[in-house]
Amino acid sequence: MDTDEMFERGVADAYMGDPHPFYYRHYEPYRQGYDQTRRRMRKTSAIPVIDVRRIVFNALFVVGLGAIGFVIYYFTTTTVIQPVLPKPTPVVLPTLPAASVMVFATNTPIPPTPEPLVLTKGKKARVQNTEGNPLRVRISPSTSAQVIAYVRDNQIVEIVEGPILADGYVWWQIKNEEGTGWSAEHDNEGTYWIVPVVDEQ
Repeated sequence: MDTDEMFERGVADAYMGDPHPFYYRHYEPYRQGYDQTRRRMRKTSAIPVIDVRRIVFNALFVVGLGAIGFVIYYFTTTTVIQPVLPKPTPVVLPTLPAASVMVFATNTPIPPTPEPLVLTKGKKARVQNTEGNPLRVRISPSTSAQVIAYVRDNQIVEIVEGPILADGYVWWQIKNEEGTGWSAEHDNEGTYWIVPVVDEQ
């Protein structure tokens, strides 16, 4: 490599920002080209090519990280699938005779009436008229609630709570050795499944 080529090599490396260590120590033309170019760059405030490339690369790297963060944030906060819940079906209660019309919301306790209730909270009652099928005891006053126990004919139970009108039935919370739950007092035809114990003191 001749003197002019070494000088031009020193100029090029000066613009790149870093000298070649071997050439800088052993070749005077290379050192002159590098030093002169660097002094001229300091006077004119020129930016080495390597610095410009590094700045551009760093800027692109930061922008890329920001774009990746935005994509992760968007997909983790806006694409959660919301379940579609069915609309509740209104419950239509049967029409009662005009002399005893009482309209209550579903699962609303029946307020006191002038006439005493047949079944009374805290009193004993007997299960009957199940025709061999045990009376279902459910976890809540609803025909769709889970069955937790069964009570057969002539078994004695204690009235714990009630009455509550729900799903077209009058419900009472009863208790015996099987547990505590809710049972309907009678069917839609007027057959009573739970009746008071008349000989209770």
